[in-house]
Amino acid sequence: MQLTWLAPDERIEVKKFYRQHMPYARLLQKESICVLIQDNCTSANDVELSSSGASCSSITLSKIIASARIRPIGQLAILTGMLVHPDFRGQGVGHQLMRELSSVINNGKTYIFALAHLEGFYAQHGFSVIADAPNDIQQLFLKYQRDSERLVLMGLTP
Repeated sequence: MQLTWLAPDERIEVKKFYRQHMPYARLLQKESICVLIQDNCTSANDVELSSSGASCSSITLSKIIASARIRPIGQLAILTGMLVHPDFRGQGVGHQLMRELSSVINNGKTYIFALAHLEGFYAQHGFSVIADAPNDIQQLFLKYQRDSERLVLMGLTP
């Protein structure tokens, strides 16, 4: 599996991935989106991606294993929409995705609105529950809190 960041014109398949497994997710243009792709290119239609781009053909829905989005909020960011394909859950894919993201998010200015049952997972990757955050993050959290099941505001410890 390899992580790649998608250009705006490469997002069609990941939109289908979210629609299929997280239908309430709304991808925004300003978000950075990454995917973990199966890296076994056995035919011209298969895909192996690296940070430099595709080495087989284009991204296909059947090859996306996991995805995450980073939404900028001024000088801060929210890690959002982390999604592992149901067939790959419980196999450490989420942990691999978080390790791959660590170089991008380890600046102490990244937050996450975690589902309560995933608090321990994110804690393993440096996030901790916080009582309050900068105003822009706090206001967005309160909005999401009204629209969703119980969420926990977590910040990445620098």
